[in-house]
Amino acid sequence: MLGTFLVGMVVGLVARAMHPRGPGLTVAMALLLGGVGALASFYLGRALRWFIDGQLSGWTAAILGAALLVGLAGLFARRGR
Repeated sequence: MLGTFLVGMVVGLVARAMHPRGPGLTVAMALLLGGVGALASFYLGRALRWFIDGQLSGWTAAILGAALLVGLAGLFARRGR
């Protein structure tokens, strides 16, 4: 669980940096949303029996979930500049 959260945090930072509209989220928000997105997609995939523990598709789901959540939040973030 901790490993999934940490990977999500790293992916959240990368997604923030690569967002086409620029970094609209704070670093703390990108870290938090990345970790939460990774955990949510990982455990949702397990609950739906798309994969079991130890499969590579679990890590793939965690990475995609983190990037998707940070990307969507970046789209709806206010631009105060």
